[in-house]
Amino acid sequence: MELHQLRCFLLVVEEGGFKRATARLGITQPALSYLIKQLEDELRVPLFHRRPRSVVPTEAGRVLVAHAERIVGAVHAAHQAVRELADGITGDIRIGTVNSVGTHFLPQVLWRVHSRCPAVHPVLVYRASHELVEMLLAGKLDVALAADPEPDPRLRFTHVADDPISLVCAKSHPFFGRPTVKPADLAAARFIALDPSTPTGALAERYLERQGVALAPIVSTDNVEAVKRMVEEEMGVALLPDMVTADDVGCDGSEGKLWRSALEPPLVRRIVLAAWREAPRSRAVDAFVEEVRRFGRTWRGCRS
Repeated sequence: MELHQLRCFLLVVEEGGFKRATARLGITQPALSYLIKQLEDELRVPLFHRRPRSVVPTEAGRVLVAHAERIVGAVHAAHQAVRELADGITGDIRIGTVNSVGTHFLPQVLWRVHSRCPAVHPVLVYRASHELVEMLLAGKLDVALAADPEPDPRLRFTHVADDPISLVCAKSHPFFGRPTVKPADLAAARFIALDPSTPTGALAERYLERQGVALAPIVSTDNVEAVKRMVEEEMGVALLPDMVTADDVGCDGSEGKLWRSALEPPLVRRIVLAAWREAPRSRAVDAFVEEVRRFGRTWRGCRS
């Protein structure tokens, strides 16, 4: 059993078929089929159920997936450790993040990491929080930045920042200029909702339920940038993390494209750094974590 075979096997599982996997591997389909057949012959079990347009792992294949992911992850960590010993802080950092954090918080952290460690190469993956947890446990990520992920004893969570969620409206709206609003004030407003399939959307939905407020959104979406754009177009109001509107609101209270009113009682989401407890951390990952925590301590959620 060779490492290349395991990597090919995992890619076939991920792509759900040989043809799509060959496009990523840059080899022919017969060559890939031969590699997998060798692996099956060695293990003396079929690893895939072959279907007309796809393949799915057999029970033996699912068992091999877990072991193969650990082996490939361990080899990646070994390469990283040896390179760092020879060259200092270098190598890839596989970072997972949710859209809002990756768009409005992470770029400034990455610039700091690049300035400090120019040989480090961050590789970013954008996913939902629950998918990030799965990728961490599968060894596909080194670290993840998530908003209010579900607790998991297998992961180590580090608090980065508290991100208030505020009522956001355009300049033409009656809420413009109000420093605070109560959930009951939203009853007559045209409401644009973040879908509860997102952590922030679910957090806002539970908050409104606790306050006894039932709203009928005029539109719902899982895309936080789309919600923000619809508010700018004066379609309605929304509950958005301050991180998303940080460039639109001055820290001195000066006006921007949007107006942000604090909620009473307040609503806050937690931004956390997550990593698998059993995974070794490279010096490159340590440098990234240090910069995330440092920036999180000074982050203000508004335009300086």
